[in-house]
Amino acid sequence: MSQHEGVPPATGDRPSPEDERFGPDGEPLDPRAIARASLAADRNWSLWVIAGAVLFSVALALAAGTPAGALALAGFLGCCAVVRAVVRRAPAALVVRRRAVDVAVLAGLAVTIGVLSQIVPAPSVP
Repeated sequence: MSQHEGVPPATGDRPSPEDERFGPDGEPLDPRAIARASLAADRNWSLWVIAGAVLFSVALALAAGTPAGALALAGFLGCCAVVRAVVRRAPAALVVRRRAVDVAVLAGLAVTIGVLSQIVPAPSVP
């Protein structure tokens, strides 16, 4: 193990994308810290907020109809895309890949679900 293993290279502000010792935003990855964070997932507020929003969307879909629930979910995904794009240290539940990829996926899902919620016919109840 080298003494420089946790230090980013001095050749630039960001490590190379192929360097597996660093995350997508250039922060050093520590396997022990990742393991500790996964064990403390029940204390992560962002996971609870996202789970609550999904449950709210499902409950709204059951109470007011599928289009309303899907539109609420699309709105929440749009808010998540904005948060991931704007907030420097975004909530842990929104950070998966690079910022641009996360924002593109969240915004794409929001638009797709929003459009589909309005054009797909709702099932009629006999």
